[in-house]
Amino acid sequence: MDTCITVWQWPDDERWYDEGIKRSLRLISEAGFTHINWNPDSGNSYMLSDAEIAFTAEMVRASGLKVKSVHGTNGRNPISEVQWRKDRRLGRETRRDILSPHEWQRQSGVELVRNRVDLAAAFGSPDIVMHIDITDDVFRSTDAEEVFFTPLWASLEELQPYCLKKGVKIAAETLFCASSESFLLLYDRLFDRFPEEFIGLCLDTGHWEMIDPGACTVLEQFGDRLITTHINDNLGATDDHLLPFDGRIDWETVTRLIAGTRYEPPLNLETHIDRYSMPEAAFYRRAHKVAIRLEKLIAAYRMNDFNAERPEQVHSVA
Repeated sequence: MDTCITVWQWPDDERWYDEGIKRSLRLISEAGFTHINWNPDSGNSYMLSDAEIAFTAEMVRASGLKVKSVHGTNGRNPISEVQWRKDRRLGRETRRDILSPHEWQRQSGVELVRNRVDLAAAFGSPDIVMHIDITDDVFRSTDAEEVFFTPLWASLEELQPYCLKKGVKIAAETLFCASSESFLLLYDRLFDRFPEEFIGLCLDTGHWEMIDPGACTVLEQFGDRLITTHINDNLGATDDHLLPFDGRIDWETVTRLIAGTRYEPPLNLETHIDRYSMPEAAFYRRAHKVAIRLEKLIAAYRMNDFNAERPEQVHSVA
């Protein structure tokens, strides 16, 4: 049974980008996972060179793991690879920004997204995940909507032919920087304007729980656009990214709703190892048991639906 988990970067390791990730990939494979979600360099403005992309793709291929999804840069990133000399903090900037009204800055954001599309294509990954950061103020007036959507539409229209050529979709992630109503409005406009061959939905279960507790209206309304997942749990107050069943999310409901879509398994566990006081190998072994449990729930719901639709075949087998 296919299963998937996120591989992270740990900058405390001097060579996290090769030796550190190689170790994580080996442990993930040994735990039984078949796929990974690639997370290193997500949400920052680092531009991967062609040599890095080629090396990284070969490193993953050598591990025997497949890439289910890439957490791409957002094209609007407050974190840079630059460190301030005084206190060694990461520099914070948004020089590359797909939502900028300044054309050079917006185009720089588009270039950054293309860089991650190139990485996904090298992996053979079908999609990259993008954050589209909104606030509730976006929908308070037509003027505010125009300010927000004009650069967004321009950026996505430039990215669309590139993504289609590379065979990589963009998955807009569910976030918690606005209300669920605002995100549903965003997805309504987004999916009405762009085809499913180009853009779809990434369900982050923990994020949605924070803005729509106990419900999953985003799947009820836009389940037909679901293309990837960030599966994690929380206790409702903070973005904990716990393993499923360690928080309060109703996984019976979530898996039933996912099973009712065209989503292609496996689910992707986006869970932080640093939330748990255990060795990395032990964490992946525990996570794999959870992943199997979820995949079995999805399979069972789909089998039940199949049997319900074809009662004559079920009867003849009995």
